[in-house]
Amino acid sequence: MSSSSPAAGRRTLADYGGWPAVLSDLVAGVDLSAGAARAALAAILADEATDAQLAGFIVALGMKGGSVPELTGLVDAMLDVAEPLHAPDGAIDIVGSGGAPGRRRHALSVSTMAAFVAAAAGAVVCKHGSVRATSSSGSFDTLAALGVQVDLDGAGVERCIAEVGLGFAFAKQFHAAMRFAGPVRSELGVPTTFNFLGPLANPGRVRRQVVGVSDPVMAPRVAGVLAARGSEHALVVHGADRLDEITTTDVTRVYAVRDGELADEYLLDPTELGVERVNRADLRGGSPDDNARILVEIVDGTDTGARADIVALNAAAGLLVAGVVDDLAAGLEAARAAIADGAAARKLAAVVELTGELGRPPTGELGRPATGPPRTP
Repeated sequence: MSSSSPAAGRRTLADYGGWPAVLSDLVAGVDLSAGAARAALAAILADEATDAQLAGFIVALGMKGGSVPELTGLVDAMLDVAEPLHAPDGAIDIVGSGGAPGRRRHALSVSTMAAFVAAAAGAVVCKHGSVRATSSSGSFDTLAALGVQVDLDGAGVERCIAEVGLGFAFAKQFHAAMRFAGPVRSELGVPTTFNFLGPLANPGRVRRQVVGVSDPVMAPRVAGVLAARGSEHALVVHGADRLDEITTTDVTRVYAVRDGELADEYLLDPTELGVERVNRADLRGGSPDDNARILVEIVDGTDTGARADIVALNAAAGLLVAGVVDDLAAGLEAARAAIADGAAARKLAAVVELTGELGRPPTGELGRPATGPPRTP
C-alpha cells in the first residue's frame, strides 16, 4: 500500500537535507524533529533507502535512543501506509514491546492470554501483534497453535471485533511496507528503536492501551508518544524484573496517560491487590504449543496458580483502560470471574470458530494447521 509519492503537503526526506543530514544529526546525538523522523521512515517504507542507509539509521537512532518526537514521527509514518482497519471507539489493545534479551527464552504470552480474559469480562479488544522475533514464542505463534486464523484482512478483523468482541491484527498483514526494513533488522540481530513501534502503531488506531516496555529508559518515552498522539486512557507498564507487562515477581512502574496528558506515575506492588509475589520460574512459558496449552488451562480454570494470576492482573489493566471498571482491584475481580464462570473459555472457542470460517488454516510461517482448543459447551 506504500507509495513513493508523499501525501500532498507532506515534507519529504530531501526537505530535511536527505540521509547525510539525518544520519549526521543522529551520530552527533542530536534529536530529529517528528517531521524528519517521519520522512526518513517514509523513504524506507517506500523502498527508497539503501541497506547501508537503513542500517545506519537504525543503529544511530538506537545508540542515541529514540526521543518522543522521533518515535511519534516514526509511528505516524507507519500508520500513513498501513492497511485500513476500523476499530470501534473504546476498543483497547494489550501489548508488549518484547522482554529484555535475557528474559525472552521461554516467554509466557501474557498479553495474548490477557486479551481473551479482558474481552470475556466486557472489553472490546483489537490486539496488534506478530510472530516471534527473538523470543521462544510470539503472541501470534501462540494463536496459530490454538487454531486461530490470524492473517485476516481488515474486514475479517472488523467482523471478529463486531461479533465476538475480540480481533487480532497481524502486523505483517497491516504493515506490509515494513518488509523493506526486515532483512536489515534481522541481520543486525539486536533490539532497536523499531521494536517499540509495533505496540504504538495499532492499525485500528485504538486510543486505549496497556503497553508493556521492558526498557526503563524507554517506558516514559513510550508514554510520551501515547500522550502526544492523544490517547484517551493508556497504561505504560515496566516490570522491575524487566518484564514488558505488569509483573508478579516484583513491583511495576506505571505511567498513566489520560486525554493526551501524562496524568500519573506510580509503583504497583501486586501484593497490594492480594496477588502473591512469585519467582520468575513460576511464570515460565515455552514453545507456541506450550503457550497454547497454558492458555487453555488458564481460561478453562485448570491452572489457578502464578500464571493465571499474572494474566488476570494484566487483563485487569485492560478492563481499567476500557472503562469497564474503575480500578485495578475491581478489574482483577472481574477478570477472575470471567475465568470462573466459563466466559473466557467460551470467548476462546468463539474466536477459533469465527476465524476458521473467515480464513484458511494456519500454514507456513504461522505454523502447521492446528486443531484448536477443546470446545466449551
